[in-house]
Amino acid sequence: MEMTMKTKEVSEQLGVNPTTVQRWAKYFGLVCETNEHGHYLFTDEHVAIMRNVQDQLKEGKRMRDIQIEGNNVKAVEVKKHFVETSAYEVKLEAVMSRVNELDEKISQKADDVVSYQLLKHRTELEDMMKMIKSLEERLSEMESKVHQPVRALSDNDDLPMVVGGNVKPKKWRSFMQLFSL
Repeated sequence: MEMTMKTKEVSEQLGVNPTTVQRWAKYFGLVCETNEHGHYLFTDEHVAIMRNVQDQLKEGKRMRDIQIEGNNVKAVEVKKHFVETSAYEVKLEAVMSRVNELDEKISQKADDVVSYQLLKHRTELEDMMKMIKSLEERLSEMESKVHQPVRALSDNDDLPMVVGGNVKPKKWRSFMQLFSL
């Protein structure tokens, strides 16, 4: 049985990153075995092919210009998929109509949001106007009370203590009465 190496071992031999080894294997269609974990197992022939790829890249060739010969290489066909112009135009027209439809919905939604905000502001302004009228009424009542003539105090009226009126003693409960039932 031929000796096999994992991706890391091949990358160490070539002095490249393990993902580079995997990319080359996929790009150039190298037929490799895989272990139970799905990891590539490379042979010495694979390493020789990759060393050839590495040398050609160092020479300045692009990946698509590199020529490979070997038994473990499958032909990689590059399929170019072109879309018919008419099919492209139909899809483009469908996308554009959908974009226009979404644009109209967004505009309508924006209009709805602005209308809602205006109504909300209007109700807030009306509430503020009511509050201002209420405050004006209270202020005018207070002004009318201030401008009323001062009535003379009779002998029966109690004067406030600041002016020299009588101080009524407060009745205090005894400390024991507070805690009794």
